[in-house]
Amino acid sequence: MINKSITVLLVDDEISLLESVRRRLEYRGFRVIAVSSGEEALKVAQTEAVDVAVIDVKMPGMDGKEVMQRLKHDHPEMGVIMVTGHGSFSFKEEEVSGMIDACLAKPCDLATLQEAIQSAARKRADG
Repeated sequence: MINKSITVLLVDDEISLLESVRRRLEYRGFRVIAVSSGEEALKVAQTEAVDVAVIDVKMPGMDGKEVMQRLKHDHPEMGVIMVTGHGSFSFKEEEVSGMIDACLAKPCDLATLQEAIQSAARKRADG
């Protein structure tokens, strides 16, 4: 799959990390939309065709779990990768079963993130 055909929505309240990951993914050919809140992510998803959302778990206001659930409710075909810098994920497996393509610890290796994005996008394309 060609990366530039994959649109990634990055959602993270850590602006420096958000911008760094955005630049690095764009350099690898992905189309990236970067936002710093769950509310912004929901707005973007209303107007943009997003293939895969990469969502930070811990954010002020709307947390990553709520963002993921609302995105999946409105866009069930969207791939979702959850990331956390807090060592563990704050949700039960049965709450998110079938909704998440990958869970990664921050900061994650870019090659690992890229493969997770490509894998999630392939699942949707093969659908």
